[in-house]
Amino acid sequence: MFLTQVIISQNFEVSVSQNKVGLHETFEISFTLDGSGKNFSPPPFSNFQILRGPSKSSSTSIVNGSMSQELTYTYVLKPKKVGVFTILPASIKSKGKTIGTKPITVQVQKQSAPKKPNTPYDIASRKVHLNVTANKSTCYVGEPIVLTYTLYFNLNVGSLSPNSMKYTNFWANELEVNSETIKRVYKGQNYNSAIIKQVALTPQESGSQSIDPLSINLVVSVPTGRRDFFNMMTSQNIDYTVVANDLRINVLDLPKDGRPTNFSGAIGDFNLSVSLDKDSININESATFSVKIKGKGNLNLINSPKLNFDTQLEVFEPKNSDNIKINQTGVQGYKKEDYLIVPRYRGVYTIQPVNFNFFNPKTKQYVVLNSVEKKIKVGGVQKGEDSYTLQSVNKEQVDLLNEDIKFIKTTYSSSFLKNNFSTSWVFVVLVIIAFIILIIAILGKKQVVNVFDFFRKSISQEISQKLHSLNALLKAKQYQQFQSSLLSILFAYISKRFGIRRGDLSIESIKIALTDCHISDDLISEYIELVEYLERCKYSPHQGDKINKDLYVRAVELIKKIDMQK
Repeated sequence: MFLTQVIISQNFEVSVSQNKVGLHETFEISFTLDGSGKNFSPPPFSNFQILRGPSKSSSTSIVNGSMSQELTYTYVLKPKKVGVFTILPASIKSKGKTIGTKPITVQVQKQSAPKKPNTPYDIASRKVHLNVTANKSTCYVGEPIVLTYTLYFNLNVGSLSPNSMKYTNFWANELEVNSETIKRVYKGQNYNSAIIKQVALTPQESGSQSIDPLSINLVVSVPTGRRDFFNMMTSQNIDYTVVANDLRINVLDLPKDGRPTNFSGAIGDFNLSVSLDKDSININESATFSVKIKGKGNLNLINSPKLNFDTQLEVFEPKNSDNIKINQTGVQGYKKEDYLIVPRYRGVYTIQPVNFNFFNPKTKQYVVLNSVEKKIKVGGVQKGEDSYTLQSVNKEQVDLLNEDIKFIKTTYSSSFLKNNFSTSWVFVVLVIIAFIILIIAILGKKQVVNVFDFFRKSISQEISQKLHSLNALLKAKQYQQFQSSLLSILFAYISKRFGIRRGDLSIESIKIALTDCHISDDLISEYIELVEYLERCKYSPHQGDKINKDLYVRAVELIKKIDMQK
């Protein structure tokens, strides 16, 4: 139906830079009309991503008195998937008729198509590379590895846009990177290089795992080999997609021999430490028992060991204070949990040893760590013959709860809080103040009074203090900063004095505000002239003590005069 509505004409043609392209390559498609036209309608590029376009160009030539015109619309496209795709006709209206191009076919291959030597894309492919490396080529399930993506380039590149990707069968954590450009050797040649991306991966399944290649869209400036009018080398900017190399990680299963029945899942190299801040306390006092696992490995994915306390000890939920860093060397730091213990009975209590196990990939063995047991001696006076129960304990008897628990106060010494607030004199005064503020706001809205007059003194004092601070810049001969600060103060004065938002300030808005407040025309002109002068100083600052002191005096006098007329 579409084709029947379009008259295919030879003077409206379509062309592509190449009919065979790689999946990660870009190509150009151009629609050229011999003559003039309007209402250009492109085809639906459903199987392609539009990176740029349409860019419109036209040319007119006169040969032997005969004039000809040419109109071109150009797009830069990138395939979305592999296959053979037909791009439908484009249409345009010319000389009262709607004409269209012929359909054109593009073959998208998984690998890059061979290119003609020394084309801009061929030069970019030789000068720009993306390389991914892993700190380990073989690891165990659950053992973190770090991938580093490095861009090598000998051409000017910009507008980098990495495409999103998924790491199948891995937990992924993006890392912050320092993208500083440094010189590196890549395949025997010197390149500028920058680390584009780093990610920490934790494998979830064993086997040979393939990492999908990352692709980055960027703009490359390719030299044309020609010189311009000023004898400078010219270059051509092209859209280019650079693709990382293939990478496979060999993921091993954890050995079954020697695996503890209660294996924690921790993989790395760790140590275990426990501490008890007090070994002798009274009833209803508190002690803190800490468990800390420190080392390098999958700390971010493991749980702290489970502890079993004596049932006669009241133990609160643990406080976590983890410090885990994920960087280019892997995952390292510590996990720490603090348990607050409050005994309710006298006696000697034993905290059983803490058990923690992990697999060490360096020694390829399971390691079991056990702490030593801790004892708490609980003394103090106990009321009655029976021991305290949790229900009968007054929690205000707890001396110190590690500053984690605060109790609500139920008795007040102040007589003010005991009385009914709604009948107090403070309540009446606050209501009156609220009514006064409401009345002032209504009058200000109807422009009966100027609300900013109430703050005249504070605004003047603020501007005066800011002006006074400029003297230090003058003494230090920092003239450019002085002129820039003085301009900001002049704008701030108008903004605060006349209630104009800083974003709405301009020369025109300042004129209107000063005119509406009946400031004299001479004063307005002088103020605007000073502002415009200081704006020019931002690009060519004026040096010298005398000229800048004159600017300072001028600004102070202008503000005083406007305050008097206001």
